[in-house]
Amino acid sequence: MKQEKIYLKDYKSPAFTVDSINLDFNLNEDFCRVVAKSQVRRTHLGEMRLNGEELKLVSIKINGQQLNADQYQITEEELIVPSVPDSFTLEIETELQPQNNTSLEGLYKSNGIFCTQCEAQGFRKITYFFDRPDVMTSYSVTIEADKKRYPVLLSNGDRIKMEDLGNGRQKAYWQDPHKKPCYLFALVAGDLGVIRDTFTTVNGRKVNLEVYAAHGKQERCQHAMESLHKSMKWDEEVFGLEYDLNDYMIVAIDDFNAGAMENKGLNIFNSRLVLADSNSATDVDFHNIESVVAHEYFHNYTGNRVTLRDWFQLSLKEGLTVFRDQEFSADMTDRGVQRIEDVDALRAGQFAEDAGPNSHPVRPESCMAVDNFFTMTIYEKGSEVIRMMQTIVGRKGFRKGMDEYFKRHDGQAVTTEDFAAAISNPNNKDFTQFRRWYNQSGTPVVAVQEKFDADKGEFHVALEQSCPPTPGQPTKEPFHIPLMMGLLDKSGKELSLNCDKITVNTDGKNLMELKEQKETFVFKGLKERPVLSILREFSAPVNLRWEASENDLYFLMEKDTDSFNRREMAQKLGLRLFKKMIQQARAKETMTLDPRFISTMTSILEDQAMDPAFKAKMLQLPSYAVLAQEEAVLDAEAFYKARTALRKEIATANRNQLLNIYKKFHGVEPKSRDPKVFGHRSLKNQALAYLAELHDPEIMDIVNKQYWEAQNMTDRMTAMSLLADSDSAHREKVLADFYANWKDDSVVINKWFTAQATTHRQQTLEDVKALTKHPAFNITNPNNVYSLLRAFGANLVRFNDPNTNAYEFYADKILEIDPKNPQVAARLCAAFNFVSKLEPAMKEKALTQIKRMVAVESLSKNSRELLQSALT
Repeated sequence: MKQEKIYLKDYKSPAFTVDSINLDFNLNEDFCRVVAKSQVRRTHLGEMRLNGEELKLVSIKINGQQLNADQYQITEEELIVPSVPDSFTLEIETELQPQNNTSLEGLYKSNGIFCTQCEAQGFRKITYFFDRPDVMTSYSVTIEADKKRYPVLLSNGDRIKMEDLGNGRQKAYWQDPHKKPCYLFALVAGDLGVIRDTFTTVNGRKVNLEVYAAHGKQERCQHAMESLHKSMKWDEEVFGLEYDLNDYMIVAIDDFNAGAMENKGLNIFNSRLVLADSNSATDVDFHNIESVVAHEYFHNYTGNRVTLRDWFQLSLKEGLTVFRDQEFSADMTDRGVQRIEDVDALRAGQFAEDAGPNSHPVRPESCMAVDNFFTMTIYEKGSEVIRMMQTIVGRKGFRKGMDEYFKRHDGQAVTTEDFAAAISNPNNKDFTQFRRWYNQSGTPVVAVQEKFDADKGEFHVALEQSCPPTPGQPTKEPFHIPLMMGLLDKSGKELSLNCDKITVNTDGKNLMELKEQKETFVFKGLKERPVLSILREFSAPVNLRWEASENDLYFLMEKDTDSFNRREMAQKLGLRLFKKMIQQARAKETMTLDPRFISTMTSILEDQAMDPAFKAKMLQLPSYAVLAQEEAVLDAEAFYKARTALRKEIATANRNQLLNIYKKFHGVEPKSRDPKVFGHRSLKNQALAYLAELHDPEIMDIVNKQYWEAQNMTDRMTAMSLLADSDSAHREKVLADFYANWKDDSVVINKWFTAQATTHRQQTLEDVKALTKHPAFNITNPNNVYSLLRAFGANLVRFNDPNTNAYEFYADKILEIDPKNPQVAARLCAAFNFVSKLEPAMKEKALTQIKRMVAVESLSKNSRELLQSALT
């Protein structure tokens, strides 16, 4: 198959539109027949080109007349009919073998269940069609299958009827009243358990809610159902959006490439993001399930009702919907803590992506594989772009803009420009420059310099923005950067601001709107030098280069009124200390620790007024991913030595305080799912993790006891992970026990894989190699691959260990997976994103393996596109 790039600039509106399509599925054990009958109209001159891959064409008819072989042409990717009427009925029959479909795209079978995944380009593996998001069509679907094996037959929209065919088979009829692109089509057929509920909308309509899972697991769907209720209510209250169908269904599937899919009215989820109870799921799992259920539900308007013109606009729906699910999560928990978690994830993943060989704009200009668009830049950075719009116009202004967006574009396939115009116009804001956030890649850098003129009572803040070169974009135009800020007096009180250039949004937030390369903001009427608090709430996805004094950082860490910035100052202080320690470790010198930083950690531990969830965040040190971005050279061993030494010193100096915290919160409401109790457990387990750094047998006995007496998965997993990353005598017994208890639960056993893949022990690679041959590991199952191999690839310390052949092993696995499932293989390729930062010898080892993979002629375009970037 040719592997050529496609470009945004080449977009052309579709030559044909499809008013309606009837899909008839005849499901059997060894094959599936699909008859697609469409009402087609020409919109432009030209031949009819239908997308289709890996299909067996049985017949093609136009207006009831079967075409001869010389009237059409079939290539690897298309069915081409040179001559068609301006308006006609198109009938295509194809034959599929879902049971052999290991790509998990199109129609496939998972543990005896037929299901689909059509985003981005899976529909073309079901039938020949115009597989592009700007062809929106009315769908009616019939599904025929064996009644005993497949009692549940689901598709999009409304149930019309179920017909017993009298021969051991049955037929289901579905009709979706809303036009949609083919990537939102879905089908599920199988023998499934279900829980049911109803939701009454703001206007009194009753919606039937159903969550399906394998028999015996449906009771673990209750949290997903509760999350769906919360999401529907929140969207009505915050955005005025009411659900528009009679039914809303979620189905949990074990074999699924992604997390979940927002198919209209029939969401298909990875099982790990549906199944949960306190015995099998951690607090983080509960939080993630709530967030993802909300995300997929919110797509009903931001993605389904208003969809994409083309795949280059993917962030139009994904960035916006991530923003909406983050806002939902902030309202369900603690807004400050949620913001910290969102930014931590952004920095660890998206900032690294933007600094690596696969950096791309939020709205890309080109691609080889559309599936590679599903990145943190499109999703998380896209969300930050939406958040900046809200920051500029304020919450009320943003809601006004969203109302305008739906008023203008409901039922349409649109672009990021359309969205920006809908937000800017009713708020009288010019977003022309702001749209550079969509078009320019890279993480901007904002340099900050302060000067206080005591004679004039003026405080000068000079800002200068820049953006590093990225692939295809050596130079950048200035961004429009909203920097939320404040000034504090020496007691920590907010000062009134006297500065002509400050704007105040409708929420009363003070903004420096940096639009030029250099700008200076002058604050007048000050009796003494204030302390600057800048980039509050992380109001823009930028890197600050701000050499604030150590005293100011400690002051802000204690006194700032913005909780995000309090924690941010702790991170900055930790980074400064790490930089010195890493330099000493690389020079093989004795690492010097900062007594002031240690004593500050003591103060945090002893602060009884601090919220436990926030305290847990304050105690976190900068992650390995952040260190890799901040340091010019990725020296994993030096990172490990520095980070371990600092954690051990904090634990040594605060042993009693950490034990007191552990004892205070251990065993308190172990079954509770209240976010406040989640915070208690987070802090308690953070304390235990610090204590484990001491390698004290007494402490490891406490860890071991927590494992055996745990009443929830959070405590059990914490203990198992700490023991897995140790040489404790308890290690092997605990790992064996966990496996024995959960070996038949595919969702939970993946936690066991990850606990071992993420350790920092010298033998981690050998453990991972052995686990790939374990009977519980199936290399065709995406969750198994992600929990073991992808987790190991993200283990910077052991993946980049100079004493192992980790790169060669990883390349072998990518090449093994790629022919079966290119999407999953491509996700593993991200482990090589740091190659440019490696020391020469390590870089050569990595490049050797990348070149070996790229040299494989049959390598998928998904993997090839990402790996080739690392070679340039």
